[in-house]
Amino acid sequence: MKTIIFALALIVLASSTQADVIATIKKIDQSPFGRTLFDTIWLELQTGDPLDRLLSTLTDLEDRYVAEQKEDDAKNQEYQGACTVDISAFDKDLAESNRKKIELEARLEGQLYPQRSILEGLVAQKTAEVKGYQKDLDELDAQRAEEHEDFEEKVLEHQEATAIIAEARRLFADNIEHESFIQKGKATKQPHKFTKDVANMIQKHFTTSAKKTAKFQHRKGYSKLFKAFATIASKVEQLADAGAVQKIIDLADELLAKIADSLSLLRFAEDKRVEAYKKSRNFIVISLNVAGTALANAISDLASLNDIIAQVEASLDTTEQRIENVSADRHDRFTQCEEAVQDYQDARSARTSDRDVVSQTIGLVNKELRTLREQLAMRQQAGEEI
Repeated sequence: MKTIIFALALIVLASSTQADVIATIKKIDQSPFGRTLFDTIWLELQTGDPLDRLLSTLTDLEDRYVAEQKEDDAKNQEYQGACTVDISAFDKDLAESNRKKIELEARLEGQLYPQRSILEGLVAQKTAEVKGYQKDLDELDAQRAEEHEDFEEKVLEHQEATAIIAEARRLFADNIEHESFIQKGKATKQPHKFTKDVANMIQKHFTTSAKKTAKFQHRKGYSKLFKAFATIASKVEQLADAGAVQKIIDLADELLAKIADSLSLLRFAEDKRVEAYKKSRNFIVISLNVAGTALANAISDLASLNDIIAQVEASLDTTEQRIENVSADRHDRFTQCEEAVQDYQDARSARTSDRDVVSQTIGLVNKELRTLREQLAMRQQAGEEI
């Protein structure tokens, strides 16, 4: 009973092994390379020649696959090593460029741009100061010119009033009395005479002066005074009194003295205004020069800073362009290396598959030649299909 069971087990095991061999043959036959090998083996089997030469060829082919794979492995390792070096160099370049970019951006944003804002603010401030001081200076000069013009007008009015009163006094004084010599050489005072012609002349003088002084811008009271004198001159009977005329002359002297005092005060006040003007102008000019110098320095500093900023920005642009170029080169090189890896893996897989086919075929020829012969024969009978 045990013998029967053991025999059955051997039969089952043999059947199982036979099925595995057939499955291996069919698998090999499905690949183009395997089919070519089987075609070659079938031809050799048809000649009846020994298969030693075929086995030797298959063994040599298997060894060649192994050798080619070792050579390919070495080339791939060398190429990938070069890839690693190149990628590392690109990464180092990118790291250095990015570090430089960060430094340049930090310098611009943290130092140069804030400095420029400060200088631009200073330039604006000093420009406003210069304009303000220049405006003050222009206004001061305009005020001084106006004051001087006003002073000259007042002086002219004083001088004209003085001339009018002095002329009137002369007319009164020349006609109040005259001296003549009688016989024996003794001077004798003649009675006072103030003719109507003289009175008319004085009246006309004051009337004309009143009209002239009516145009005065400052001393408008002179016009009323001279009108009053013209009225007095029209009354000849009053001028016949020498005492009255003398009072008019005394009044004229008093007026002339007051006008002279007024003119002196006017000149004194003008001198003080000129002195104050010079002091104020000197202060403004000093302030203007100081602000102008500060403005010129700020403008110069700003121009120099803008040059530096332009250089740094140009360097940043160059650095960013380099980062872009190196990144593109790195990407291209990385892609080449990855494609090479894929090509290597594809070639290795194909070579490994072919080598396995050769190795399995050698095993079939050595150990399962009868089954292989039967399956190849069946394939031929079935029309190239096993």
